[in-house]
Amino acid sequence: MTGLLPPLVCLSAFLLLSLWEAHRLTDTDIAAYYVCGRKSSALVTALSIVASCVGGTATLGMAGLAWQVGTPAFWWLGSGVAGLMILGLFLASKVRESGAITMPEMLEAYLGPASRPVASIIIVTAWLAILAAQFSALGSVIVSLVGLSEFWSVAAGAAGLLVCTGIGGQAAVMRSDVWQYAILLLALLAALSFCVAAGGGESLAAVSFEAINADFPPSRLRYWLCVLGGGYVVCPMLFGRLLSARDARTARRGIFLAAAGLAVTAGLIVALGIACRSFVPAGTPPELVLSAALPFCMPPWASALVLLGLCSAVFSSADSCLMTAASILSNDILRRPGVRSCRLSMLLLGLPAFFLALSGKGILSLLLMANDIYVCGVVPPVFVGMVLYGKARLRPFAAVFAMFGGGTLGLVAAMTEVSEYSFAGLSFSLLVSLCAVKWISDSARSAHPLNAARRQSPPV
Repeated sequence: MTGLLPPLVCLSAFLLLSLWEAHRLTDTDIAAYYVCGRKSSALVTALSIVASCVGGTATLGMAGLAWQVGTPAFWWLGSGVAGLMILGLFLASKVRESGAITMPEMLEAYLGPASRPVASIIIVTAWLAILAAQFSALGSVIVSLVGLSEFWSVAAGAAGLLVCTGIGGQAAVMRSDVWQYAILLLALLAALSFCVAAGGGESLAAVSFEAINADFPPSRLRYWLCVLGGGYVVCPMLFGRLLSARDARTARRGIFLAAAGLAVTAGLIVALGIACRSFVPAGTPPELVLSAALPFCMPPWASALVLLGLCSAVFSSADSCLMTAASILSNDILRRPGVRSCRLSMLLLGLPAFFLALSGKGILSLLLMANDIYVCGVVPPVFVGMVLYGKARLRPFAAVFAMFGGGTLGLVAAMTEVSEYSFAGLSFSLLVSLCAVKWISDSARSAHPLNAARRQSPPV
């Protein structure tokens, strides 16, 4: 029963919050369901972003990587910090000012109508793999805590996630992210304190601060900064958070606060992983390092707190992925925006994601596959089009060609596990996007064409 408590606490709290948000919803209240009524403060926006980025996979995987390679493991989330800084400097205000409810809808203005369906299909395909990885992570947590079979653990986690997210929408997701991240942060601090007190401080004192080393070469850093970091610069999940902010200034402040929070969280996880060197023997699978170290340095009540923090981390990432994919499926592919349509889209996505989670592919391989396809295809043309908007336009079909060609090379990279194809995809997509630039005169510049007045909240 003790092992069942952490996931039950997370699900129960999320369900209550979702029911509270749902009682005020109608099927036509699109802004409230999709973008939290555009009322989020900078702090809520930031905490929701950090909670969504630091999932259970990142926590366990990053701690295990730090145990293996030392301080260069910081780049697992450090690449995201770099990506968030670029997002805040160049795109955050433009995202919020668009008044859209999803990223592909916004791209109709920046890249032309043809880009919307292509980007939507690429995003939903990639996020299906990400959602499957989150289902798999939920199942792994339930297996380790409760002892159910893999099938029923994944099924239970997926069903709970679908119900809670579907009821409350984006408002419930973002508000739950705040307390979920608070629990995770408290759990990380407690785990690090106990590990240091039990002797892990010796491992920390002996470590050298390095950006790269023999176990983490420059080629790996280059891949993480370009491909993983690029996923933070142009991300439909993060754009959804920015579109939920009160205004452009709030969105921009939220991004910079999120970058700071992500850096602090990454530092804590790296320190915890290095401290585990004092307790975990060589040969332990990296993803099991944290769970293997806890019995040596923490009392049962503290271990329960860490498990609750890990459950919170998994849920905070999984609900964001589900909401992102369902919003785009309903609004941009089915072209039927609405509360009922979005809930139906969650069910349509949940079934294939469930079977993909049971396919035997590793969690990390699913995440990297999705990231390769999306970043190589979508990020370069979107970044170029948004940065140059008002001064130049991308020729629409060239932008679509950039997405298709880059995404295809990203898929090849994921299937062959050859990172050179990822860089080839990025280079192809960026080159085609730059060649597609058409400069416009001052007299030809017009107001932003995206007509989303029906979804915009009144000015505060």
